Amino acid sequence: METVALRSAAPDDEATLFALFAALRSEELAMAGWDAPLRDVVLRQQFDAQRRGYRAQHPAAVTSLIMLEDCPVGWTILDRSGSPWHCLDIALVSRARRRGIATHVIRGWQDEAARAQCGIALSVLRTNAAACALYDALGFRVSGESETHWEMQW
Repeated sequence: METVALRSAAPDDEATLFALFAALRSEELAMAGWDAPLRDVVLRQQFDAQRRGYRAQHPAAVTSLIMLEDCPVGWTILDRSGSPWHCLDIALVSRARRRGIATHVIRGWQDEAARAQCGIALSVLRTNAAACALYDALGFRVSGESETHWEMQW
């Protein structure tokens, strides 16, 4: 497997994080045909709102870049301040998916959490079949639900 690593995001990584977010979300929302300035404004608003929301709910959460051979291919946002730890977000651009990268990252967290004697909690869209299958394969179990999301714990 290629070298996968997490690197804590620094303030000067903001442009990289936004570029990754924009690549991922514009694909998910089928924004290819949108007027570029409008697309960028909408994506910037979503990016900023998401970051503000995470900071408000989990001020101790750490954002990390997922690096593949020293190239950023995604990000994680993990709050280790309590038990269970809270995975707020893990995302990979499409070219980096289905290569074992997310599995590698999450198994690393599981090893750390086991040593700390705590679990990991996350929320996943019920319609995200690939993510649900990944979390299930890694031992996460549904602990709650809403109309749109499964709450899962390991």
